[in-house]
Amino acid sequence: MQLSRRGFFGMAGSIAALGWLGAPSASAGPGAPVPPPPVPIPDLPPPTGPSPLNFSSPPLRRFVTDLPRLPTAAASGTLTEQSGIHTYHPDLPATTVLGYHDGILGPTLEAHRGTPTTVSFANSIDVNPLGYAVDLTMHGATEEDRTNPRTTVHLHGAPSRPDSDGHPLIAWRRGGVQTNRYANDQEAATLWYHDHAMANTRLNVQAGLAGFYLLRDEFDTGRADNPLGLPAGEFEVPIVVQDRMFNADGTLQPRLARYQPSGYNQGGQFGDVAVVNGVAWPRMTVRRTLYRLRLLQGSNSRTYRFGFSNGMRFTVIGGDQGLLDESVDTDHIVMTSGERADLLVDFAALAPGESVTLVNTALNSSGNAVLAVPALPEIMRFDADQAAATPVRAPARLRGGPGLPPAIAPATTDSVTRTRVMTFLARFDLDRTAAVLPLMGSINNLPFLTDDIDVARAGTTEIWHIVNTFPFEHPVHLHLARFRVLGRQKLWTAGYMAASPPPLEHDVRWAPDPSPFLIGEQAPPAAWEAGWKDTTLVESDAVLTILVHWPSVDDLGFDPDAPIPVPADAASEHGTHQEVRGYTWHCHNLEHQDHDMMQQIRVRG
Repeated sequence: MQLSRRGFFGMAGSIAALGWLGAPSASAGPGAPVPPPPVPIPDLPPPTGPSPLNFSSPPLRRFVTDLPRLPTAAASGTLTEQSGIHTYHPDLPATTVLGYHDGILGPTLEAHRGTPTTVSFANSIDVNPLGYAVDLTMHGATEEDRTNPRTTVHLHGAPSRPDSDGHPLIAWRRGGVQTNRYANDQEAATLWYHDHAMANTRLNVQAGLAGFYLLRDEFDTGRADNPLGLPAGEFEVPIVVQDRMFNADGTLQPRLARYQPSGYNQGGQFGDVAVVNGVAWPRMTVRRTLYRLRLLQGSNSRTYRFGFSNGMRFTVIGGDQGLLDESVDTDHIVMTSGERADLLVDFAALAPGESVTLVNTALNSSGNAVLAVPALPEIMRFDADQAAATPVRAPARLRGGPGLPPAIAPATTDSVTRTRVMTFLARFDLDRTAAVLPLMGSINNLPFLTDDIDVARAGTTEIWHIVNTFPFEHPVHLHLARFRVLGRQKLWTAGYMAASPPPLEHDVRWAPDPSPFLIGEQAPPAAWEAGWKDTTLVESDAVLTILVHWPSVDDLGFDPDAPIPVPADAASEHGTHQEVRGYTWHCHNLEHQDHDMMQQIRVRG
């Protein structure tokens, strides 16, 4: 009996659960889209203990290691990508990691607005600690990647010229040197740099290839006498939070599920240990005064809801692209993979010697609940010293006043030139039937190497409706552009997909209008999302609406559609490309980004 596409999705409710257990028998290639449950399922509490189906880390004492202060360096010269030996926790043996220097992660690079810089990245990796986990079914990954990994560096949040953006199709093996030129023309912001190599981003970042890039300007100078009155020096602390899973021998465990064969991308890396600045569950002694925490959510896949164990409030002063107009007083903030938040935390109310813990109270999406994604309730501990308290008032206004940067323009749609619908869709991946969960993600039902490439015009503003048909949340990141969050609205996914069934073929664009299937009212952005962003959360079974601004050629100072020549020392695993064009936008769940939730977009001047 043949089943029509409409009939296939009409049976979604009865077969959805079976869809997660394995792939149907068929010839190799992308298979049918994964059907949704009949109705959206609300988020659920994470499990209270480890699942026997999943890996779990050995027991580790919490808050026994001091938080490392990441070294700071000028954004210039050459950083060396190299293997090193690192100890995540005193209860674990030392293990091999990757870093942009001798050790894990990279130095915090500082640059100044209006001062262009050149930073080179030399690949000297001799041992790939996660080489055995390279998935040879994905995007030109080869056996050589296991011992001689490709790397490329993306400065996340910067409008970089095409040949310095870290295009995933151009990467360097051992002995190669990538040279990036950064204009540093945007306002002060918390940026970060990380690996972006096609198919292996998730492994390279997990092993340690990431670091802060702090851009300063005449307002946010980083000095104690800065015009904004922000904490500086020892009171300004960059903190990167990453969840990791460990084996008893101290090595990283890149898989969650025991039933997933080694060497297959599993679609999400969720650890049961909080690693902050490269160490597990650290502690930090603080003075009883105001601190500025430059928080980077650097996990591969997890979304967090950060707060403090005693419920104390804190102040959000900025996000991905810089300062907000006004401080936001809150007791929590939600952050997805790749987002940054600029926080002011006043420890003056703590008693001498009192401790408070940074906690995570996020629930699991229904998909994560099926996978029994482990809870990660504690992140790090802050211990007040014995000195007298020195209360400092957090600034209320950060823009739009005397001696302050200009206010952020309202997020109006008056100048919108185009509206797009973009869809996130799950498919069975029949090239990977040895995997127990042979799934893949796609954008607009298109592979990354499609000829159906979107084109935008530099200097214009667009509205994007990003439709998530997954029961998993997704972080979305746009290169070159910046955007404003307009709102989120829940979606009746089963009805949406039944009314306009996705093609069975994985090379036909699918992006129907979601408006007839929206549920309830559109939720406005959270107060801390009021500024310009480059990364944000697309909730499960929901539509995210954003106002996307593509910078003009005059603002950029370069042609965003210039061809990118492939340097002689670069590695390309996708044929004989002499040059590539365009930027990428993608899901920033790195496991999803690697397979296949990334698209290219041409930005023409």
